[in-house]
Amino acid sequence: MAINPLLKNRRKRTNPSKQQKVDPVGHFHGLLSTPSLFAATCVLLVALYEWPKRWALSGLPALTYCILLGALRGYRILSFIPLWTLLATLHVVYAVAATSWLLYWAFAVNCYPAIFLTCLFQFDFVADLVRRNLRSLLRQLQIVNDKIALFDIPALEIDTDVDGLMVVRGLTISLSSLTIIAHGVEVGIKLSDDMELALLTDTVTIRLFRGVNIGDVYANIKGGEYEMTFGNLEESTRDEDGDAVMETDTPLLKAAAANGDTSRPGAVKMTDAMTDGNNPKDSTPQAGLKSVTTLSPDSEQANRQYVETLAYIEKSSVISQARRKLRKLVRVESGLDKTNQKDMRAAICSELHNKPSIPHPPRRSIKVTTLQNLSPPYVRRFLHRLPLLLRLVLNPMSYFHPLNIASITAAGSGRWIQSMLGEHIFQEYGEDVAEIRRLEQRIVSWLSDANFVLELAEITGLAQVPFLTTFDINCYLGFGDVMAYRTLPKEIDLKQVVRLGGADATFNIPSFLLPHHEHILPPVPTKQEKQELEKEVEEADGLPKTIQAQGTLEQAEKDETNIKMSVHASLPACFDQELLNFIAALVKATKVVEMEKESNAMDKEVTGLRDFGHSLSRGMKDGMKKAVVGGIVNDQWIAKMVSKVTKKLETAQGDVGYSGSIAVALEAYRLEEGHPELSKLLA
Repeated sequence: MAINPLLKNRRKRTNPSKQQKVDPVGHFHGLLSTPSLFAATCVLLVALYEWPKRWALSGLPALTYCILLGALRGYRILSFIPLWTLLATLHVVYAVAATSWLLYWAFAVNCYPAIFLTCLFQFDFVADLVRRNLRSLLRQLQIVNDKIALFDIPALEIDTDVDGLMVVRGLTISLSSLTIIAHGVEVGIKLSDDMELALLTDTVTIRLFRGVNIGDVYANIKGGEYEMTFGNLEESTRDEDGDAVMETDTPLLKAAAANGDTSRPGAVKMTDAMTDGNNPKDSTPQAGLKSVTTLSPDSEQANRQYVETLAYIEKSSVISQARRKLRKLVRVESGLDKTNQKDMRAAICSELHNKPSIPHPPRRSIKVTTLQNLSPPYVRRFLHRLPLLLRLVLNPMSYFHPLNIASITAAGSGRWIQSMLGEHIFQEYGEDVAEIRRLEQRIVSWLSDANFVLELAEITGLAQVPFLTTFDINCYLGFGDVMAYRTLPKEIDLKQVVRLGGADATFNIPSFLLPHHEHILPPVPTKQEKQELEKEVEEADGLPKTIQAQGTLEQAEKDETNIKMSVHASLPACFDQELLNFIAALVKATKVVEMEKESNAMDKEVTGLRDFGHSLSRGMKDGMKKAVVGGIVNDQWIAKMVSKVTKKLETAQGDVGYSGSIAVALEAYRLEEGHPELSKLLA
């Protein structure tokens, strides 16, 4: 039987901490090694005298012997510290601890775990023994070398403020490098009863205290009136047992809609819609852990099964399947370059649009509310009164874990945009006005069969959560490359319509928006304070100051605060001519529809000859204006003129940005006066 080369390489242990062997006593006379001589001396001292027994009981001789044996074999812990310096330091610490019974037992309690860890990292037979026994005891884990692997993990069903499902197909924890790797992450989030967001990525790597690295992320917005049976549904519905529901698009309901029956369709569980009918069973945390795959205690078999499971996850990933399909079907004339990673990501995202949001649902799921209720209520109330503890945790976590994402590629169907335009702009005007009908046909022909993809590459995320609440939370997002594509999935064709040199965004969030920080919320404006703000509006000097004072007054009346936002796009920028033609046609259609909405002057009631003259004059002006906009003004000519301006942006340097505020209502954060959770222990 052929041996897997990956397993063959695993057998050859390559320890980067390989050192030179140290054996001063054996090198001197060659009869006994240094560890053997030390062990014999300890046994002799314990047999002849009483005082070495307390020293031996502390565990220091055993720790010293292990360190000497590791130095003899060339694998010693703390290799950056000289051997005799390390041993001398340990014995000096013991000499100090021996002066007090409390320090002595504290030293002994820490010494024995140190012996175990020393043997674990220095000796292969100890590590193999520990792995073998852990596999027998913890049968839901797979332990391979210094890694702990978990597969068939229960899904996390989100049932709090939003509804969704999160699946991690595999998890690898490396003890030596303090790294956690999630394999095959699939997330489905319910945006409304007829729309969902699907997120897929193959790997998420969390390097503890060093950073978080995420691979290529693919996002797809699915649903809308064009894909689901009905687009106008209630904001959120839940069935009798409390699970989120989502509308399903069955052939029977399609036929009912085609025949004019607009009755509400039947509802299915959210997990049914997102997993294409293979919804996981709800379970308790204990039952979920029992369902994790049981693996063999044999080391060689565990290695083989670990490698084969990872290979299966990679092979069955819908991202990998879409990539292989595109490379096989791509044609030279299609415009898709297989060697261009950016174009391939856009094509893959478009290909994933029709896949289920959760392609690989596990057998069980655990709800977020179930995990939240694991701790007793009194523990949750106590932690709620310690907001400083939350900041002490978030501050180092945000500082030591910068976020790096290879790319985020998001796709949406053009038919969804077409549906939104028909509902909010064209409405029924296309049936009556020929010009609007012509523009609508041009716009629909560009949208209907296409998917539109936005790709953000080389993403960096930084955050800083302060210890002191007098400072704001600062967040930064940087994008190395920004692109937009129009793709034709049926023809495996795509075209880049927008390209920017990069972008960045910063957000300043008030610290009182953190959980458990309602005690520092700004007080609700009183009637007197509102009157003072109204007075400032009246006394404002100039229009800009008046507008600012009106905004402050409006926010005080609504009890809102602001998240400050600043977004910049880096030049140069490139725009495709087809996109400019589409925008020009849309702008012209919007203007024509606006004029159609205005009441016709000739439709007003005329009471005399003078009114008739005014109505006739106004009607002629409106007719001439429509003629100018509808006929004389050529939208394609406008697009070409705009193109000449945008050509200048292809060689321009600098940033174009916007700074503003995001209003946040504070009513949801406030507690009633006298509420026990407003009393904090460590604020």
